[in-house]
Amino acid sequence: MFWQGLSDGADDRTFLIADGRRYSYNDVFRLGDALFSKVDRAIVLILCDRSPETVAAYLGALRKGLVPMLVDGELTRHSLERTIGAYTPRYIVAPAEMTLEDYAPNGRLGTKALFERSSVVNTLLHQDLALLIPTSGSTGDPKCVRLTANNIDACTRSIVEYLGMTGERITVSLLPFHYSYGLSVLHNTIFARACMVLTNKSILDRSIWQMIEEERVTDLAGVPFTFETLRRIRLSEACLGNLVCVTQAGGRLAPELTRHFWQYFADHGVRYFTMYGQTEAAPRISYVPPGQAIEKLGSVGIPVPGGRALIAETGEPIGEGELLYVGPNVSMGYASSAQDLEKGDEFQGKLYTGDYAKIDKDGFITIVGRKKRFIKLHGISVNLDHAESVLKSGGLDCIVIGAENRLIVCIREPDAERAQTALKDNFNFHPSVARVVVSEILPLTSAGKPDYVTLSERFL
Repeated sequence: MFWQGLSDGADDRTFLIADGRRYSYNDVFRLGDALFSKVDRAIVLILCDRSPETVAAYLGALRKGLVPMLVDGELTRHSLERTIGAYTPRYIVAPAEMTLEDYAPNGRLGTKALFERSSVVNTLLHQDLALLIPTSGSTGDPKCVRLTANNIDACTRSIVEYLGMTGERITVSLLPFHYSYGLSVLHNTIFARACMVLTNKSILDRSIWQMIEEERVTDLAGVPFTFETLRRIRLSEACLGNLVCVTQAGGRLAPELTRHFWQYFADHGVRYFTMYGQTEAAPRISYVPPGQAIEKLGSVGIPVPGGRALIAETGEPIGEGELLYVGPNVSMGYASSAQDLEKGDEFQGKLYTGDYAKIDKDGFITIVGRKKRFIKLHGISVNLDHAESVLKSGGLDCIVIGAENRLIVCIREPDAERAQTALKDNFNFHPSVARVVVSEILPLTSAGKPDYVTLSERFL
């Protein structure tokens, strides 16, 4: 696998740049290998940030045959304890100053410590299980996707192929590593033996763009929030001159913004890819070749190399219905506790995405909506994603949530009246089922996606 050592000297190349310090692949491998030199195969929960220590711990676990479980380093104590209780991991990598009940330090890696459980629980692990990634980002839900080494390798090979990744590329950690898209950027970097600039800074921090320019970053990866922010930031000519490839995934970007960024980057000789995926696909399902981005505007593209897209109801590669993805990168299934970790491959290479889609005669996929984002208003099925898209296309910054016979538009104070008008102008919802509420902030998950869970808990 690509996280094992290479014998051609490529591992002497610079891998990570952090706070002005450079680490080669061999440096990072040695750090991770040393941390786990005396441990047996087990679950190792890693509290992630975007630091060399997190990367070294993650790779060290993979190389040792452990099963890393990546969680948000900013999880609340309650959420962390719930996850630990569900999986009782043998090891935890966390900030050295943390105190963890029933765990004691048994190793050190910079600012991190390896904690070992004092009362060992023997958990049976399937021989193919290689990685656990929570499905819920930062909400603390312990449900995880179970991935194999082959899933990770197959997906990474496909992405590296269509992005044309080489060892000369320089990526940057704009996305969290516990988020499958952010982790995928790391995997692509490693596969190509390229370089990654590490930072925990927000894209709203102007200094991050100066760093991106100074380190001559060639590849940017972002979610819709990233690009909505970029629209308001003027990148320097030097920054644009260094860029080779920009990718967007993690949610739908309005077609007019896609058109804008495709043209903006094309004018500077930069390839811009719209992509689509799910954690269950490790995580990539499709991409739009830049040369067809305008022709297929609004589409999420064609399946990644080695994958197929079908309509679940018919089994056909054209039509409309639930999107079924088939490929070697499809995970084994889910886990909600330690008892699920000995399960075999429940998905058998087939992922029922839960997304409604149209597949055209050229094999391009357009997502129509999400099963779980459909509600009934007086018996009529309503696509919340579509409602949100319509309102956003009118210039409203909003998040739409809903439940049976209730649709709520969450918006900031200044736009409340405009939102009321837009609801009346665009939809014929009965006043009893649709309303506008004011939220001081429109929360995002750590992956930059709308935080529907938090708003639903507050307003539904």
